[in-house]
This record gives sequence, structure tokens and C-alpha cells, in this order.
Amino acid sequence: MAMLAKSKNIVSLVRELKPRKDTSRIEVRIIRLWKNYNKESGNTIEMVFADREGTRIHASVGEQLIKKYGERLHEEDAIVVQLFKVFDAIGEYRTTPHLYKIGFYPTTFVGKALDFPSEIPEKNFADFTDILEGKIDSSCLVDIIGQIVNFGSLENKSIKGKDNMRLLIELRDHSNVKIMCTLWGGYAKQVYDYSMSNMSIMIICIIRFCSIKEWKGVYSISSGFNSTQILLNPTCSLVDEFKLCLPDDSLAITNKDSSQWSVASATSVRARFFVLNERLTIRDIVDSTLVGTFVTLGTIENIDTERGWQYLSCKYHNKKVMPTTNVDDDNRPLFYCNTCDKEHIDVIPRFKLIVHVKDDTGEANFLLFDGNAQVLVRRSAAELYDENLDEDLLPEAVSDLFGKRILFEVSVDADNIKGKSSHYVVRIATADRELIEKFAALPVKQVLMLQSSDDISSGSGGLSGTPLSKRKSQDEQQSSLEDQHSVNNRVA
Repeated sequence: MAMLAKSKNIVSLVRELKPRKDTSRIEVRIIRLWKNYNKESGNTIEMVFADREGTRIHASVGEQLIKKYGERLHEEDAIVVQLFKVFDAIGEYRTTPHLYKIGFYPTTFVGKALDFPSEIPEKNFADFTDILEGKIDSSCLVDIIGQIVNFGSLENKSIKGKDNMRLLIELRDHSNVKIMCTLWGGYAKQVYDYSMSNMSIMIICIIRFCSIKEWKGVYSISSGFNSTQILLNPTCSLVDEFKLCLPDDSLAITNKDSSQWSVASATSVRARFFVLNERLTIRDIVDSTLVGTFVTLGTIENIDTERGWQYLSCKYHNKKVMPTTNVDDDNRPLFYCNTCDKEHIDVIPRFKLIVHVKDDTGEANFLLFDGNAQVLVRRSAAELYDENLDEDLLPEAVSDLFGKRILFEVSVDADNIKGKSSHYVVRIATADRELIEKFAALPVKQVLMLQSSDDISSGSGGLSGTPLSKRKSQDEQQSSLEDQHSVNNRVA
């Protein structure tokens, strides 16, 4: 009896757990807890435990035991657990790389761990480069930390007949490597709302238990069903240390229309200016009789104020809203959104700049929409908008663009060629000094010859460090995005 009593007080580490022993005692923190349902096992409580070494293991409470244990298990609690089943962890999208998982018995003991450390080692953060190069086991969920540098619009997508919100964001790590992330449902709304409200500050995002997705050799990350946890600018030493390691470039967050970029369309800025597109002078662009995308270098001479520098858009769809004569109960003006098909007050200003650009050969008007304008202005339109400001005056941050040399990727469409449109839509714009100097120093005919792997794969200043084909069908992209949402009941 004395030997048995002594063994009950021995605390095992998570890495020491084996299926042959079901009397083990562990002290752990519940770092994630959620309720789950599937046809095979019914309702369950799913958890991820981490011990004082930071080693994680998945744990489940079956439907018949929820009433007994449900009120005793809370996320972030440090607990003692004893007498439980240890069995093989199999399947896709496992929450931990541990070979085994824990199942509760009716006799499992749960108590408080009184001397458990307040902080435990972080051992599960994945390196962006390792993800992009396919070096990480995609059957296990991972943690990532990154700065949000771009986010799209909040969209409704029909997945297997059900509507769900989707948001695309772009994150960068301390080495300026960028990765695309697809967020679904509540996660999408959480990040979108926070990002829209905090565009003037740096947003550091920790995503725990996200899945790695691969499509035609291109890797990205995605939120799961209920297992994922997202922390935005949390107060902790991990975030403080990450900020210190970021490039000192004051990179501002941007909000771009998701129709202009996706997991399947991200290509580095360097590749787009030096490899993928033909370089033309402004005169060549104006005289072009070919529909296509071209790159050029020019100086912003002025900005058209008659057409305005901003417009009001729906907060949820990035689409322009129309004014009405109606007001709400607080006497605030209502706006009509065609996509929402209703009147509401949830509108925000977005950039729409028509800039007059010149080089040594000619001049043209380029149209910059919100995302690209934010890259150059380094402020959001919402920050600069003042309804009392004279509409003929530009905010100082916008007028500061006068005289600046900018690299542009522009589209020449049929209306430009036919003379029906007097401006060219900008697809990408950058004021990066290194890229401008390199671009300016090269003869036109040499630009497309720079097809080194460094030019293609570098993520410096761009959307992604991974080269992709420009020819992706919409059906293929949608199929990939639907697959990204499949991290659901299989987690358990």
C-alpha cells in the first residue's frame, strides 16, 4: 500500500506518457479547450494540455462524461490529471505532434495544480520559410507569430451550401518573409474588425493551431474549425521580443480588395518588376495597342482633386456606397450598399487617387485604389478623412507624394487602347529606394533577362516570397479555398 501511495504522487512529464500505463499523474495547463461534435463520437470536449516543459498532448472527454467534467475544465487553468487512457493519435490535422492522446475515464481525477509556472516554454512556433518550402508535417497544426501587413475585405463564401465569412491576410516574420493566411467564420470577423480599428499601429498576430495548406506546390496557412486561437497584440514577452527583431522600416498595414490578391496569386514585387512584366516608358504605355500588364518608373507631378482623393465604402464589402436622404435614430446619415442591399451607417473612407505621372518620354494618369495608395501614403484614408476639410485640398500625407519617383505596375485594357479611358489602373506601386535605383540603372531590354532565383523568390517589399504561375483559373482557386476550410471535425 505504501508503494502505491508513493507512486500516486509521482508527476510524469507529457513526453513520458505511454499507452501501457493508465495510472500516470500529470500537471498541465489547458492551453486550448473547445466543444466538438461529429456523428461518430457525438458531443465531446476537446483540449490541448501543455506541461512545464511546454510539451503538448491532446485530450478528450466523451459525451457520457461531459456532465461530470464539463464544469471543472476551463481554458488557461493549471490542473492535475490522474488515471486516464493513453492511446494512439491518428488522423489529419492533429493538434500536436505527440504520438499519443489522452482520454478521460469515469474515474479520472482532476484537481488544481498549485505550483504550476505562470509561463511555459514556447516550442511549437513554425518558421515561415520552413512552411513555404514544405518542410513541416502538414498533418499537425502549428503556431505562428507575425505582423499583419495586409488584409482584404470580409467576404461571404458558400462552402458546401453554407455561407461563411472569409478573410485573406498577409503576415511577415522577423526576416521579412511573408505568408498568406485564410481565416474563416468568427476568426475572419475578429481579425477584420480589429485591423480596421487599429490601422495606425503595428498589429502582431499569434495564431495557435492553424493548418498548413498546399496547392500546386504553394504553401499557406489557414484557420481551423474550433481549435484555432488568435491573439492580436497580446501583452507578453514573446511579442515584445518579436517586435525588436522586425525590420526597422515602419511598414504600414494596408487593406486591399481581396479580388486583387489570393493565396494563388501572390508573387514577389521584385519578380513582378524585374522578371514577369515588360518594362515600358510612359510614352510606350500611352501608345500601346496591346492589352497587358507593364511596369514603368515615373514621378508624381500632381493629383486630381476635382475627382476627389477618397470615397465612402461599405465597411464589410469595400464597395462604394450611395448617399441617401435618410438618417438613423441618432440623426446620423444612412448610406445604401448595393451588395448588402440595405441602408446603414457602417461606412469608411478609402483612397481613390488619380495621379499625374511623368518620365522623360511622356505623361499619363494612373489610378491608385485604396491598397496601393496606402502603401505610398503610409496612412489609411480613414485616418486622414475630415468631413469639414475643403474638398479641393489634399491631406498633407497625400500631397507629400508630389515629386516622388515611384515604380508602377499598370494595366493597359481595351478601353485605354480605344481612348474610352484616360487613366491606367495601378496593380502595384512601390517607393522602395533599392528597387527604384536598380530599375533605373538597367537598360529597358535587360530588365526581363534578370531571371535569377533570387529575383523570383525574394520576399523583400513584396506580397510573398514564393513564385507562382500567373495563369490560375477562378474555379481552381475556389476549389483550393474550399479545401482550406476542411479543417473541422477531423481535428478531434
